[in-house]
Amino acid sequence: MRSKIYSVFSIIIYCYDFVQTSDCDIKYDFKKKEEVKIADCKNKGLTFIPQDLPGDIEVLDMSFNRLQIIGNSAFVNYRDLKELYLSRNQLRYISNKSFQGLHKLTILDMSGNILNLSKVYSAELFHPIKNLTKLNIRRNMPQPIDFVTDYNYPDHAFGILMELSFLAIDMMPLPYFGSGFGQMTTLKELHFDSCYLVRLSNETFQRFYSSVEQLTIRNCRLHFVVTEYNALLPFPKLDVIDFSGTFMHLKHALQLIHPYRNANISTINFGHVSDVSIDRVDIPYVLTITVDIMKIMKTICVENLDLSQNGIVDYEPGSLFSFDHPECLQHISFKENRFLLASEKNLNDISHFFSRTVKLKSLDYSYNTVNYFKHNSVSSNSDLNCSFHSNVILPKSLEKIDVSYTVANTFPEIILIVPKNNSLTYLDVSYSRSNVAILILQIRLETFIADGIDYLFAWNQIQRSYYNTVKTIIWKNAELDNALRLFGNRFFRSTISVESIDISENGIWYIPDDLFKPMPNLTNLSLSKNSLQAIPVQLSNHAKVQKLDVRKNRLTSVSSVIRDWADKMEDLHGMTLHLTDNAFECNCDNIAFIMWIQTTKVNLDSRSYKCKLSNETVIDTLFCVQLFI
Repeated sequence: MRSKIYSVFSIIIYCYDFVQTSDCDIKYDFKKKEEVKIADCKNKGLTFIPQDLPGDIEVLDMSFNRLQIIGNSAFVNYRDLKELYLSRNQLRYISNKSFQGLHKLTILDMSGNILNLSKVYSAELFHPIKNLTKLNIRRNMPQPIDFVTDYNYPDHAFGILMELSFLAIDMMPLPYFGSGFGQMTTLKELHFDSCYLVRLSNETFQRFYSSVEQLTIRNCRLHFVVTEYNALLPFPKLDVIDFSGTFMHLKHALQLIHPYRNANISTINFGHVSDVSIDRVDIPYVLTITVDIMKIMKTICVENLDLSQNGIVDYEPGSLFSFDHPECLQHISFKENRFLLASEKNLNDISHFFSRTVKLKSLDYSYNTVNYFKHNSVSSNSDLNCSFHSNVILPKSLEKIDVSYTVANTFPEIILIVPKNNSLTYLDVSYSRSNVAILILQIRLETFIADGIDYLFAWNQIQRSYYNTVKTIIWKNAELDNALRLFGNRFFRSTISVESIDISENGIWYIPDDLFKPMPNLTNLSLSKNSLQAIPVQLSNHAKVQKLDVRKNRLTSVSSVIRDWADKMEDLHGMTLHLTDNAFECNCDNIAFIMWIQTTKVNLDSRSYKCKLSNETVIDTLFCVQLFI
């Protein structure tokens, strides 16, 4: 009997020691110019709250663990905590007294768990932490079965959080928010996730206080969301409206903003609010924008506007590009619509629009189709048109243009002119098939992406980059093998400022000597998906390369020169080398390379690659080492 008692006692002591031990990292950071002590317990496989951490920690991060429950006074040893992160666990139960002692806590993140809104949030739960300013409990609720019954949110629990400025929570099909939510008079940001919304009615937000400035209701896609005209009326101060991915149709989304006529709003994101899955006779997915549809939107002084992926195929003159305050616009996206027709009046609208968007920084017109045919190619009344082409002058303020995957057939030819003294640093023309020309009068590009198009266009732009500003070039699937045969090592002569270049998928089978010599600042090079039989030895003359990608070529080995160079780069600043899916040989001549794979400190994408024996048998390099030792 005594031995049994001793065994049980020993187990209790062992378990106590186990729960008291953790593998957390204690570190310091500066927040608001003050040093903060942090316990980083992320992704440690923990099923408990560690009790052996320093008592003066101010931040505890328990994200990505395996917590299922939190018991009474679980954090009482850490009374200085200001931030607590419990996201991405398996939490399904929290005791009413779990947060006792945490009177200084201001941020609580319990997102990505299994905490049921109807069962977990009692009236007592938040009492010890009623000074919270940020609460994130989104992505907890599973998809409901019942879509026709009102869902009562536990306002008795949330009403005590009168200092809250940020709330992220899940959206149920027919939400009912009680009067307690009106007690949160300092709430500025309201975000809904795991969204199962069916109806956004005039009563949905009526009990919230009018202080909310940011509202996001994203990715409600299970049902068509029925909207009522005055649903946003309780929020007169909205500055950010983000309904992206919520299927309610663009026409209805634009009706919701009627309370903000002539208002100043920083962001309106109505990207992908229309979808073919909600195509109906009264609200067709294939949409022509009318003057009536835009009558409220055109009055708003908006900085960031996203109308992407909404099935727009055409627009009436005086609608889509007619704003009372175009000078407010900084970022605009029409991505993935289908502008099939543009009249001469539309073209004049666009020209007039760009002439007034003096602050516009980015324009995303990718994945569109444009057909423009002027009935009378000669116009004596327009300065914009002549018999050969029409000019559209873009604003000097533009920093980013994306016209990738755009198909345009126009007559006469349209020329987009980027004037001198412009701010353009980013241009993506990938896979565009167009006779719309882009004329950049003064090139200061930093990022240039020209995948899948005639390399001569991109090459000519780079040749004209006199200011040596280009740092990133992405030039995939552009038949550069032909260019290298034609121009040899002169092809990159104007790339002195380039730091990163991706010329994958170009059928390149040989690299001219000194091709990369004009790039002394090269740090990142991708040559993947080509036909190279060896890594160019000329790279050994480059001392700044930190990443080299040569996957999916025809390499049979990596030379000793390149291996030594890669080791040197690793010692200097770190080096990553990707070698997967090549034709490595496993024989005596190659054993030095095979051994190097196992011993080098270079960050390889694998330590075991496929290789072929002389009898054509495919094995891996790890097994090959054992064969030759």
